[in-house]
Amino acid sequence: MGIIYWLRRHFFEITTDGGRIESDFSRRIMFGARIMSYSSIAIAFFCINMLGTNKNVDTSKAAKEALKTHTSTTLAAGTRIIEKDDSYIGGDITIKHSSDKNETTLCVWDYAAEDGDYVQIFIDGAPLGDPFMIRNEPVSFKVPAAGKVKVAGIRDGGGGITYGVYCEANKTSYFNGMSQGGSNIYTLTRE
Repeated sequence: MGIIYWLRRHFFEITTDGGRIESDFSRRIMFGARIMSYSSIAIAFFCINMLGTNKNVDTSKAAKEALKTHTSTTLAAGTRIIEKDDSYIGGDITIKHSSDKNETTLCVWDYAAEDGDYVQIFIDGAPLGDPFMIRNEPVSFKVPAAGKVKVAGIRDGGGGITYGVYCEANKTSYFNGMSQGGSNIYTLTRE
């Protein structure tokens, strides 16, 4: 009986005619509850968006051709060409270009499902930075226009490490893959 009396006393004020009105305390509690509810919904939407990929699979003729040849001069960096990893094990690639610049940009991304694959980039044997999770959104790196760039497979999130590399110097995307512990070397040379 004491708890019910306390709850009634603190959440509602009793008027002289027996009616009830909300107290300041109950209004503050209800306001806080609404804020918590809206915040929880916003956090849930954010988490769902971050965990799930929001990028559609490109099913164009160019994407289908890229699946066969593992290269494309028409698909942009970040193009997703398959729904989920297909355990493709690619290989080393020689990138020939005619750029006279000392540096070029390479973009790396997951061209399939964002499943937790981690890679690390090495330039002429030296690490460019820490390992990172590849996503459908490309990550850009400045690299020498002539030299060796190694993409090492640090962690496979499932189904193999499938990734794309776009080279700005020759405007070409390469769709490659490896297993955990594997690596692919990109040798950049001028023609």
